[in-house]
Amino acid sequence: MIKRIIVLCGIAFLASTLSARADELFVGSQAGLCCFNVNLHQVNTNEMEVTATLTGGAQWFVDTGRGQHPGFAFSLKGNPAITITNISSPWSSTDVHLASVTTGGPGMGTFDYFFDNPGPGGSAHNDGPLDFDITLAGITFNSFVKSSGGDGGYYFAADIMNINNCTGMSGISSDPTPPPVPEPSSLLMLGTGFLCAVGMVRRRIMAGVARC
Repeated sequence: MIKRIIVLCGIAFLASTLSARADELFVGSQAGLCCFNVNLHQVNTNEMEVTATLTGGAQWFVDTGRGQHPGFAFSLKGNPAITITNISSPWSSTDVHLASVTTGGPGMGTFDYFFDNPGPGGSAHNDGPLDFDITLAGITFNSFVKSSGGDGGYYFAADIMNINNCTGMSGISSDPTPPPVPEPSSLLMLGTGFLCAVGMVRRRIMAGVARC
């Protein structure tokens, strides 16, 4: 029976460890108008959830010059064929472009994929967040790469309107870092280990009593 408890605890611990992998957060080192954060969440081995959230004085996502001013843009290693689903409103599949775009004003380089903001200009602004899923076999946090070209070097770019109603591109060039707070799955892993330890001690005590 004790061996069975050990095996079950090992399986539970392994499952919690696998689910406890921290998300990756892109923030800081932004050029242009400030600011937005991008959080990556590994849904499974073939799916990544991307959430872009305005912060630091940014007021709205906009689209002030379709073409060189995409609402949101990113690149993946090797520019693979991908599928984008579960897009948050007011964005829709018609705003998704699985084609490259070269940004301008200021330039952030060339990205593999981009979103138009629903409707042109500042009058069609929204405060987000932009949330969507990318489906690609084997996608990981390391699949995201920086933009190319003379103005390249940015993981993400977004067209933003700040609190002064000024619009322009903003880009994130810094490498990602895990969020600083423990996730529920990490706490679950700790709790699982604690419960298993209690179970083992109780089992030994009961076994000792039975031998008396």
